[in-house]
Amino acid sequence: MAGFSGLFRLNRRWKWSSKKGDPVRPSAAQYLPSRIIQRIAHYMAIAENSYTGEDRNKYNQVSRSSRALVGVSRSWRVAAISLFYRHFVLDINCSAMWISPSRRMVHKDCNGISDSVKHLAKSVYLTAPFDGVFNGRVLQVLNGNSYTDAVFPEVSVLRLNFYSGTTVPVQETSDFHLHIEEFCAYIRRLFPRATEYRFQVTSFTDTDDSQMVGWLLGGLIQNSGCSVAEYTHSSMGVQVSGLIGVVGLTHISIQDRACMEDCIELVRRNATTLVSVDLGIFDTLDFLPRLITDDDGETIVYPKLLKLFIHVNLLPKSLDASFPALKDLSYTTGGLHIANVLSSPS
Repeated sequence: MAGFSGLFRLNRRWKWSSKKGDPVRPSAAQYLPSRIIQRIAHYMAIAENSYTGEDRNKYNQVSRSSRALVGVSRSWRVAAISLFYRHFVLDINCSAMWISPSRRMVHKDCNGISDSVKHLAKSVYLTAPFDGVFNGRVLQVLNGNSYTDAVFPEVSVLRLNFYSGTTVPVQETSDFHLHIEEFCAYIRRLFPRATEYRFQVTSFTDTDDSQMVGWLLGGLIQNSGCSVAEYTHSSMGVQVSGLIGVVGLTHISIQDRACMEDCIELVRRNATTLVSVDLGIFDTLDFLPRLITDDDGETIVYPKLLKLFIHVNLLPKSLDASFPALKDLSYTTGGLHIANVLSSPS
């Protein structure tokens, strides 16, 4: 009640007359709490997506209708602005472009981004060329655009998409370990509170650098303190064998063909930390026996695994020994896709 009384006191301070002698109070809706305004914007975006057939939420884009909320009142503007600058793209190639999803702000120099906006940012989609990480050029670009001492203190989700269409020249790989280490430290300094690292490789064409990919992924996870470390395999150019040394992954999703043995080994090595595993693309291979027992016949336990998508020839009567926490099992068998067999209605 105290909140509502304060709301009405605020209204009493702002009075005007539509006609002489006829005082009118501003609508209390002008001073709704920010969370309610943001929910209104969220549902406006859903309605617009349904009407237009577009899925802006997939790319964290701000809908046109949501932008109109800034004109309602000052409190609505403040709440809506926080939505506009919640998610960003940091595109590092020849320059470092910091782009808001509403496309209202594109900066190549970090000094152009105000401190207030830096505090509004909650998640970042970072895209960069692999060879630029391995030879140190990505850090040169960041430093050249004033990111050296920058901090984005509220970013909790970091999506990293790395791509490369060419082999890293041999003469540029002599110090790649040092460059990888410096890049990982730089990212942790830019986003000190990032607790989710979601890692994806796309458009990668050279298998010789797969080991470097593994070192980079391991370096990003190590000492990051992240609670979510996700790897999505979506490029045939990267050999999973190069990633086997990576530990601490919580989510593994194989979305492109890869060596079955390498995938099994990667999952096994991360058994104690995995929360979700998607191996559904292998719809003709029975992974399950190899996942739940090691080469000596001992049971492998996945104590935190909640979600599993896999192909099986024959599903065991019980999976409790290997997957004591499993809540969501989806699998293919005999050409059928059977989903969420363990999920209970909420």
